[in-house]
Amino acid sequence: MKTSNRIALSLFAFALFASAGLFAQKASITYVEGVAHVKSAAGKLRAADFGGAVTYGESVITGKDGLVELQLENGSVIKVTQNSVFGYSTTGTGSESRNVLATTAGKVSYKLNKATGGKSPVIQTNSMVAGVRGTEFTVFAGRDGSVLLAVTGGIVDVESQGQLVTLNKDEAVEVALGKAPGEKFTFLGKELDFSSWNQGKMDSFFLDPAAGIDQAAIQLETYKKALDALKKPYEDTTAVWKKAVEDYKTVVAGGNADEAKAFQTDRLFPAQDARSTIILNIRYYALNYLSVRRYVLSNMYMEMKSRYPANRPDAVQKFFAKHAELLVTYEAGIVPELNPNDY
Repeated sequence: MKTSNRIALSLFAFALFASAGLFAQKASITYVEGVAHVKSAAGKLRAADFGGAVTYGESVITGKDGLVELQLENGSVIKVTQNSVFGYSTTGTGSESRNVLATTAGKVSYKLNKATGGKSPVIQTNSMVAGVRGTEFTVFAGRDGSVLLAVTGGIVDVESQGQLVTLNKDEAVEVALGKAPGEKFTFLGKELDFSSWNQGKMDSFFLDPAAGIDQAAIQLETYKKALDALKKPYEDTTAVWKKAVEDYKTVVAGGNADEAKAFQTDRLFPAQDARSTIILNIRYYALNYLSVRRYVLSNMYMEMKSRYPANRPDAVQKFFAKHAELLVTYEAGIVPELNPNDY
């Protein structure tokens, strides 16, 4: 079943979570420079304007001269620099809900205050996730899918492929797509040159494009496995939810308001919560897959297409063959979990 259909079936359930702040959270736009846009969850673009807001499911996209500064409701500040893409979303519901702050392209700097009354946000990129504890750091997301995360204050736990590295002030780490974090290193607060770093990563990719896309395939498979693992829980929670809905109708028909209210608390709302959490997590992994396809695979493909319109060496032929294979997997396994506005 497509995610759009799942969400349609759960509109009533999601409405119940609105009071818990699922749709209320927003990031205020406090500064704008150059060309910058906000992409809505419906796929529509609007100019990023001072005083505007970015809500869950939306992205900030900056041009070559763009800069956008955001402030979260707890005072945390996010700076999206030129040629970058930042996504603002959530995972989980109710007490398990967490903000997801995603750097999918370019350079984004964060100055995050400690979470109050909730859980710390998840820092998401194409190749790793990170947990923070009242932290200042910058994320560099390269065109080959690699990430460099540099901490200027606080602590960040970086995780990829089941391995974790903890960074303290003035420490950084690189994470290649589909690989565990590299060795952390000290940068002593010096400014890191994103352009040079990014170009170096692309130069390495051009030396062995087949290996580059193989690493992307590993990362994509990680997301697909996580998504597939949720299909049976989705079926189970849907069955429980549907039974609760039918039983609730019977209780309501009985005319006892107290009994109906107790049923809501004991069975209906927990069933809706469990099912909606699964739906959000399925969407989370589907969008992560889409992000790698859009910002990494597409970039790789266009670069290789322009460099090798014909007379392709074996490594380049392998690249295009693997790319075609990954597109088939994407169409069959991921597109059904997306909404038309996503792609």
